[in-house]
Amino acid sequence: MIRISTIFLCIILAAAAFGRYRAEVSVRELREEIDRIETSQVEEIRSIQMLRAEIAYLENPERLARIADTKTDLRPSTGDQLMGVREFALAFGLEDAGEDAGSEPDNTILNAMAMAQLTGSQLTASQSAGTEQVNSR
Repeated sequence: MIRISTIFLCIILAAAAFGRYRAEVSVRELREEIDRIETSQVEEIRSIQMLRAEIAYLENPERLARIADTKTDLRPSTGDQLMGVREFALAFGLEDAGEDAGSEPDNTILNAMAMAQLTGSQLTASQSAGTEQVNSR
C-alpha cells in the first residue's frame, strides 16, 4: 500500500511542479511583453512631444507673418475695395436686384446685423445667467 500511495503522491508532486514551471514561464513572457509595450509607449510620447513642438514652431504667428511678408503681396483691405449693393448685384449678374436696390433702400443687411447683435446679447445674457445659477449651487 505504501508504494502505490508514494507513486501517486510523486505524480501529484510532478504535476504541481510542472504547473508552477508553466506559470513562471507565462509570467516571465508577460513581463517581457509589458516591458516592450512600456518602451513603445515612451517612444510614442517622445514622438508626440516632438510633433507638438514642430506644430508650435510652424504655427508661430511671427514666423507666419515673416513668410506672408516675403512670399505674398497682401495688405490690409481698404474702403474702396468694398462693394456697395448695386456693384454687388452687377458683379453677380443680378441686374434686376441692382435696379431694385437703387430705387428703394434694402435694409436686409442692416436687419441681419441687428438680429446678430440681438442674438449675441441674448446669448451673453443667458451664459451669464447660467454661470450665476452654477455659482449659487
